[in-house]
Parts: sequence; C-alpha cells; structure tokens
Amino acid sequence: MLQQVDKKLIENLSPKDIMDATYEASKNFQIRAFFEAKKEILEAQKYSEQEFYEILDAMIDAETERRYVLNKMRQITEPLFMEDLVKKISEIPLENVIRDVFYLKEQGYVEEQVEVKTKEIMKTIKGEEKTVEVKEYFYRYITLPESTEFREHYFEPVSIVDEAGVCCRCGFCSAICPVDAIKVDADSLEINDEKCMKCGLCFTVCPRSFSINRAYENIIKLTNSLSFSEKMGGYLSTYSGSTTKDEIKEVRQDGGIVTSLLEYMLTNDIVDAIIAVKHSDKLWKPEPVIVDDIKDLYKTGGTKYANSPSLNLLDKAKEYERVAFVGVPCMMNALVKGSLFPSGLPFYKNIIYKIGLFCYESFSYDEIIKLVKEKFEEDINNLTKMNIDSGKFIINLKNQEEKIVPLKDVQSYARHTCHFCDDLTSEYADISVGSIGAPGGYSAVVIRSKAGEEIYQGAVKAGIIESKELTEVKPGKFLVEKIAGIKKMNCKSIEWDI
Repeated sequence: MLQQVDKKLIENLSPKDIMDATYEASKNFQIRAFFEAKKEILEAQKYSEQEFYEILDAMIDAETERRYVLNKMRQITEPLFMEDLVKKISEIPLENVIRDVFYLKEQGYVEEQVEVKTKEIMKTIKGEEKTVEVKEYFYRYITLPESTEFREHYFEPVSIVDEAGVCCRCGFCSAICPVDAIKVDADSLEINDEKCMKCGLCFTVCPRSFSINRAYENIIKLTNSLSFSEKMGGYLSTYSGSTTKDEIKEVRQDGGIVTSLLEYMLTNDIVDAIIAVKHSDKLWKPEPVIVDDIKDLYKTGGTKYANSPSLNLLDKAKEYERVAFVGVPCMMNALVKGSLFPSGLPFYKNIIYKIGLFCYESFSYDEIIKLVKEKFEEDINNLTKMNIDSGKFIINLKNQEEKIVPLKDVQSYARHTCHFCDDLTSEYADISVGSIGAPGGYSAVVIRSKAGEEIYQGAVKAGIIESKELTEVKPGKFLVEKIAGIKKMNCKSIEWDI
C-alpha cells in the first residue's frame, strides 16, 4: 500500500530543496523527543540500539519528504483535488504524497477544503422507485499561510483519547511506546507520566486520534489497486466459505474460516506464529494469546464478544519472523496507521498477514455477564455459544436450549467507545471474515490484498475450505453493504476538548 522513500530518488532531487527540507525536518518535535530520549528508550529494552536508529532514520526520512512536499505545495496558489496535487509532485511516489498531505494537515500546515453538492437519484425503497437527494463531498488541499507565530501542532499523549471516552483498548499504544510508559488492559489505560517522553507517537498511531480513511480511499482510487465500496472499503474479491474439517466445525462460530486459514498457514510454514484470542480461566473472558503450535490453535475458535487488547502482545511476538494477527477493525486500523505514520515504516515488520473480523460493537466482560443475567436470566457459565445474527442476540446453553432476544434490547450493554467506529468489515485487513451476508454454517470473506487472495485460494486448493462467490449466495454481499452502511451512518463524531 505504501512505498518508503527511495534514497536514489532523494539524491536526484535538487540538493537545495533536500537540504531545506532536512533542516525543517530536524525541528519536528517527535524526532527531537525520540532522539533526546535515547538513553531512556534503550533502558526500557523495548527496542535495541539498531532498532532505535532504524526507527529514527525512518522518521527523519519521512519528515524530510513531508517538508519537501510542503515546500512544493507552497508554490501552488490554489486548492487542488488530490488527483491533481499528486501530478504536481510526481517525483515522489503517489502513495507517499497522499500520506504526506494528510499528515501535514494534522501537523497544521495544510487545509482541507470541503465542497458539498446535492443531486437527485432514483432509489428502490420497499419495492417502490423513489427520487432521493444524496450529498457528494469534494475535497481540495492547500497550504495555510506562513506565519512567524505559527507552531507545528503538538500531539498530546494518548491519555487525551481515554479522557475523551473514545479509547477502544486495542493495546497498540502500549506495544509501540518506546519507554514502556503505557499499560492497557480490557478496561483501562494508564500512562506513567514520569516515564512518558511526550513524543506523541501513541497519539499518532491511535485509531481514534485522527482518521486515515480519506487517505486510504485516495490511494485505492488513484492507484486503481482495488475495487472500492463506500460502505465496506477496498477489496479484490468476496466469497462465502466454510471449513471442511470436522475438528474445526466443533469449535467454529460460523464457517470456521479464520481457524482454517490459520491452520493452513501454520501447517504450510507460511507463518511462525499467530496472535489471536482464547477463553481465559474465566469462561467468556477473552485472553490474547500467541499460538505457534497447531495443538493450541483450536482453543482460539469461536467469537468472544468481550473486548481484548490483543495488540499488547506485539512486543512479545518479536521473536517470530512471520506473524499473522487476528483482530477487530480498530486493531486493523491501528496496524496500518502505524505503518503510514509517522515514518512510513511499520513498528512491527513481522506482522505479515492481518485477518480482520466483522464487528458492529463489543462488550466489556462485566457487561456480558450482566446482559446474560438480565436479558436471559442465565448464568454465563451455562453458555456454550453466543451469536449475533439477523438482528438477534442468541445464546446456546449446556442443556441444548437456545434463547433469543432482539439485538436492539442488548445494545445498551455495548461499550460506548464502539459508537465512534465506522468500520464493520475490518477494511484495513488482508482478509476480512464475518457471518453477515453468508448462509448458515458459512462465513462471508472479503479479500483486500494479493497476499490475502493467495492465502485464501491456497486453503481452498488444499481442500480445507469450500468456497463460492459471495454474489452467488443469499443474502450475499448486499447485506454486508447494508449493515456496513448503517454502522457508518450511525457513527458518532469525536469532540476533542484540547
């Protein structure tokens, strides 16, 4: 999705332009904070000295490129659409220009100007053709006027995200913090102010701090790399699949696709380990786990509706060269955001596959217990399965009984922070999997990268998965788009008190 700066490309640019850009880059607060805290970073043992300099060099290169893009934009006197802007700075890879413009916007150098137009279209509503008005949004970009009083935007520590009540507890800030100052569990986030070096890296990579959706959309559309849906993001193909293995059928939630893919990757030495979630000692309370042996894989089967900060485990997984990560949309967003900003270099290069789960909302463990007790009059230890399907929350009991309540009756138990997420289908994954759109016993599968397609087709050819096009089954892709659209429409905006 993203290219790093080509050193030879930089060498071929004007020496003066590069010198000016490098000088400006050296003033960046994140680079200064990272460099000045070298002693504390190495003492924390999160990164080796080699990794420290690798990250620092990447940050300097990326910021130098950004300042070069900024200086080029300052020579443009009118706001431009992104497609026109990248043509003006064609000496830099298109994906990088897009990334740089959006980060410069967050740094306070670039203004995004929005024009809204309305048009009428014909739409079928409950079997009737009706004329409806739809809004179209057009975005142009221009640098803000230079001023001697201007100061680059300073990114606060990620505690402001928690204080705003929107932290999704993904755990990525804890994983990447250079001085190990952040601790995240399923219910809380704590920052050690004495350790914190105020570099703002945690805020930069946080999926809630600022959105990368428009940057991602521009990259897809301008590179023609994927088909694009306003409701479910970019994709190569969509399928309905089910496992063929009886052992997986015993632990699966729907089609058993995720477990099948993970088994295929481990068995064929495609990955060394997997980060996923299993039941902890407390039934239905999820626990992030690193799996490097097939015998432990089936413990991760099935959906756990309580949240789990799985990205916490990235640091512990550094000993493995090739890792597949399984998680929900906010985690996929964090991983991609951390590869875009601030350096264009992933903090964890060993994460080579991202398998994303469909997720409308999740629950805290305490609220799951409360929900089961209040809505079903059951003890959570009596459950064998939970499921959300066709607008219903369903539980299965050890006595084989099934109980159902309308989904709307349990939504008040969901985590408040989930209401600020607009992604149902894990748009930033390589492969996205969920029950919506697939018939019973199957899962909907959305392939979003060539690497994801290779893995999925490999598992199909190996006979582990039986598969059809999602367009060939009912309810099919239509329902995925519909529910994904509803989530985007209902997503709340974050209001920052800073």
